Parts: sequence; C-alpha cells; structure tokens
Amino acid sequence: CYILAMELKQLRVFLHVADTGSLSTAAKRLNITQPALSRHIRLLEEEAGTALFIRTGRGVQLTAAGQFLLPRVRLLSDEVERLKMDMRAFAGTVSGEVRLGLPLSVGIFLAAPLVDVFRQNYPHVKLRVTQLLSGALEDHLLNGRLDLGILFEGQTSSFLHTEALWSEELFFITRPDEKWLGQAEISFSDCLNEPLILPGTQHGLRALLEKKARQIGSELNVIIEADSLSIQTELVCRGLGSTVLSYEACRAQIKDKRLIALPLKNPSLQRTSVLVWSHDFPLTLAAQAMADTIKQTASSIFDQLPPKT
Repeated sequence: CYILAMELKQLRVFLHVADTGSLSTAAKRLNITQPALSRHIRLLEEEAGTALFIRTGRGVQLTAAGQFLLPRVRLLSDEVERLKMDMRAFAGTVSGEVRLGLPLSVGIFLAAPLVDVFRQNYPHVKLRVTQLLSGALEDHLLNGRLDLGILFEGQTSSFLHTEALWSEELFFITRPDEKWLGQAEISFSDCLNEPLILPGTQHGLRALLEKKARQIGSELNVIIEADSLSIQTELVCRGLGSTVLSYEACRAQIKDKRLIALPLKNPSLQRTSVLVWSHDFPLTLAAQAMADTIKQTASSIFDQLPPKT
C-alpha cells in the first residue's frame, strides 16, 4: 500500500541510488542536483515511515527495509516501462527494447535468421541478444534481466511460462576416423564408453546425459569440460574426444566433413526446445512480437531441413 502512494520519480531515484551505492553518481545519472536527489529520498523515506539507506563514508547502503523494497520497486518500474511501450504500440508503432537469451547450441543456427526477420518487421525495437548456458539463462529470466529465452523442456523453473517450439534428436558427434567407417549408429551405452568433451554440470545438456546414464546404471566418461560450443566442437574436430549434440549445432563441420553424426540408439535421445518468460514479467507488445517471430522462424528452419543422410 505504501508503493501506491509513492511517486514514480521517487522510486526511480531510489533504484539508481540502490544500484550505484552513491548519491553523487545517481544524481549524475539522473541529471539532477545532489540536494534534489536527497530530497526525493527523504520524501520517500517519510512516505515509507522508515529509513531506506544507511549513509557511510563510502556512500550509502540499503537498510533491511530498503532491501525488502528493492525487488518490488524493480517490478513496478519494469511494468511502467512495459506500459509506456505498449501504449506507444497502440499508437501505431511497436517500439521499446527486447532482451532475448539463447542457449549456445540454439543461437548458432537460430540467432541470425531470427534477428534478420525481426529487424525487417520491427525496425523501431532495440534488440539485445545474449547467449548463455541454460542455468544462467534461467536465472536472468527469473530476475528480470531477460524478457524472453529458449530453454529445454524438463529443465525450467515452475515460475517460468513455457511454450513448446520444436523437438530435435541428439547425436554422437565425432571425427570421421577409420574406427567409425561403415557404422550407421551407436548405442548409448557404447557412447558412454568413449572419451567425451561436454559442457559443465550447470549446462542442461550435461544434466540430461547424466540422468540418462544413471537410468542404465552407467556414468559419463568426461575427459574435457568446455562451456563454449565452438571450443567443444573444435576439440572434437582435432580428435581429442567425442561429444553429444544436436545435428544443427554442428551442421557446418559435418558439411565440411570434419565431423560425423551417428544416431544414438537404445535409447535414442531427444530434447524439446521451449520458449520461456517469467510469470512475474508480462510480455510487452515488442516482446510478444519477438515471441511470434521466434515461432515463425523456428518453424521455417525445421520445415526446410533436408534429410540427415
């Protein structure tokens, strides 16, 4: 109830002081004098009925009340910005900013065509695209640093809205050495006996493979951890180990005959990509436009894929 009585300008000042820990730095950001900024903080504290900052020799720190207020003010501030963008959109132009997060294995084939189509259709929207590991991507969505993201089914928080996009098969990816000549597939248990190059344990793919390995009473033989997809595939190209990835994640190297992809059997492995956003941060019209563009672009890509022969 206090927040409803607080002026939005005072809340904006509160956020900048909390983020910078400095009255002078926050005043410069907001292009106001420090006495004016201090007055806003004082009025806000009077309205709240308690101190929100502790003044120290190094700047200011949030009190317990300030720490309690901060996440709620962020939510309110974000919602006000979304409202501004949506109202401008109703006037005829979709504008604002969309912050999109993609896993490394998805960004490699989806990012470029997606951004190309989106910019053609929505030139007034500022777009920020980030590639992150699944765990970090989920955290960014939950705390409001990203508007939209793509994750993998079964690895998402219940606080995220999910919408299925596509399913893809996972392959045993290795160098085309003589050992694999004439081999059309590989069992999952045989795959686990091979020296593997995989991302770290915070990655969704690693979690999926470890779960499947436990189900058959086995474990992964990981000799190298590489969180960078490009490093991971380059190490496999050099014969330092093998990996498990989707076909699309290493299509270029397969086309250049630097890698081969063998289907996994007994069991085969699939994962479903899902579009996700936080229940706490409703989509703006610009973000909804991006969600629609993601679905259209992904559908186009997967419909046009040639047979994997």
